[in-house]
This record gives sequence, C-alpha cells and structure tokens, in this order.
Amino acid sequence: MNKLIVDTNLLLLIVIGAIDDGKYIKSSKRLNDYNEKDYQTVLEFISLYDEVFITPYIATEVSNLIDLDRTVRDKVFEFAREFFKTLIHIASDINNDSIGDSFIKYGLTDNSLIRLVNDYHILTNDDRLCEYLVLINQKNVIPYSIAKKVATI
Repeated sequence: MNKLIVDTNLLLLIVIGAIDDGKYIKSSKRLNDYNEKDYQTVLEFISLYDEVFITPYIATEVSNLIDLDRTVRDKVFEFAREFFKTLIHIASDINNDSIGDSFIKYGLTDNSLIRLVNDYHILTNDDRLCEYLVLINQKNVIPYSIAKKVATI
C-alpha cells in the first residue's frame, strides 16, 4: 500500500492513547473530540500501511501539545521517543516548506503537507487543511471520518 503520513492531532492521539489503554485521552484538552475507540481506530487504520512517515514539524507539534500532568507526561514522552523511531522520517527544508501563499494561511507544518500530498497519503482530522489538500490530490487525502469507516469494515 502507499506511504502514509499521520497529521498532528491523530498522532497526538496515538502517543497519549498508548499510555494505560487510553485512560488519559480525555485528560488532554487537545483531544476533547476523541476517545479510546478513536485511538484503536487510528491504530487499525495505520496498520493497513507498510510504511508510516513523520515530518520533523509534526513531531515537534506533537511534543509541544502533550498537556498532561508530570508523571503521565513523562510516560507519554518516553513512549513518543520510542514510537517516533518506528516511523520513517521525511527530511524537511524550511525554505521550501515556507514558500507560497499557503504558508501564510496554513503555517509551516500544514504547508509541508501541502507539498507532500502528491507523494504520500495523508490522514488528517483538520477539515480546513483537508479541503485544500483535496484540491491538490484528492486520491491521497484521507479524512479521519472516512478512515473510521474503513477501519471498522
């Protein structure tokens, strides 16, 4: 199957959900829209891919968004460190990733995904970004709402 990039919020769900069977998902303000079932769904969906990729920007955002108490936070960071090692890293170029009007509108991380959407499937729950990615390469964009349906088939 094609190469997959998981966008920030869903990757954050994975690293927080991995601790104590998803017990802390609801403790994260960033993950209010998710639950343990969503965590399992994302894991099931990414298991359909042989290769899962990460950009340095997504890794940075995930680490900056971990908003849990110290003991749990430390466990999440320990897991994230090991989990990130299992993903294939995509080299970034800040000069290329900040080119164009889409950088102004979407920022660095999302603008890099805009550049990458022709070569990778992108799993995202960011509706605003998703709409723009679809305009570039519809076949490589996977809205989380669709992934939920695929993972349960």
